[in-house]
Amino acid sequence: MSVNYTNRGEYRTYKLLKELSNKYPEDKFHIFANLYLDSDDSRFPNRQVDHLVICRKGIFMIETKYWTGTVYHDVRLRDLLKMVGGNEAGKTLLSRLLPQEVMNQGNQSFTMCIKSPENVQVYTGDENPIRQVELSGLSLNSLIQDKLNELGIKPYIHEFVFYNYVSRAADDQVVDPNGVLNRPYSNNYDDWGEGFTKPQHFREFYDAVHERLPRQLELRDDQVDAIARLIHRTILFD
Repeated sequence: MSVNYTNRGEYRTYKLLKELSNKYPEDKFHIFANLYLDSDDSRFPNRQVDHLVICRKGIFMIETKYWTGTVYHDVRLRDLLKMVGGNEAGKTLLSRLLPQEVMNQGNQSFTMCIKSPENVQVYTGDENPIRQVELSGLSLNSLIQDKLNELGIKPYIHEFVFYNYVSRAADDQVVDPNGVLNRPYSNNYDDWGEGFTKPQHFREFYDAVHERLPRQLELRDDQVDAIARLIHRTILFD
C-alpha cells in the first residue's frame, strides 16, 4: 500500500517492515498503516494503530514512539526507588528530581520521558504506550474475532512498542528496569516481551521468528489473505 508519512518514527517503522517483507516474501506480508479502530464494544475504546502486519507468522501490532530524552518504560515508583538505593535518602532524591505526579503514582505502572529537568512527561493508564497497544489489540480482536471464528482461523495478536529514535547522545536512551524490551525469540508467546528499542533488535527478533516459529503455529497463505480481506472490509471499508 502507498503511505505518506509526516511522523518520522512511523516512517522508519514502515521502512523496516518493508525491508522484512522484501527479505521474506514467502511470509506474505500485508502492512496496514495508521488504522482507526471504531469499536462497537463499550469495553474497548476507539483506537488508532500505527502499524498492523498480517503475515504467515501471525498478526503484529506496533505502537511507534519517536521520543528524545531518557525514557523509562512501564515502570512503577518502586522500580525507580530501587535504582537509587531503595531507602529514604533515595526517595528524597527522587522527590527533588521528579514532579509530584511521579511520586503520587504508588503501585501504578507508567512510562516516563525525561527531556530535561524542567520537562518530564508521564504517561499513565491508557496513555502508557504498552497499555495503548494492548488496548488496540483488544479492540481489533473485538472487531474481527467472530468472523475469524466463522472462518476457522485463530491467530494470536502480538502487540509491541517500538522506540525507534536514532541517536548516540547519552540523554537519548530507553531504560528498561524490568527487562521486558528486546527479549530474544522464544517458542512461548508469553516470553516475547513488550517491544524494542532499536531497529536491529526488531530485525533480529523477526529473523528468529521466521526461522524458528513452529510450523503448526503459522498461518497458511489463504488464511493470511482472508484476514487481510477482513481488515479491508471491516476497518478500511474497501
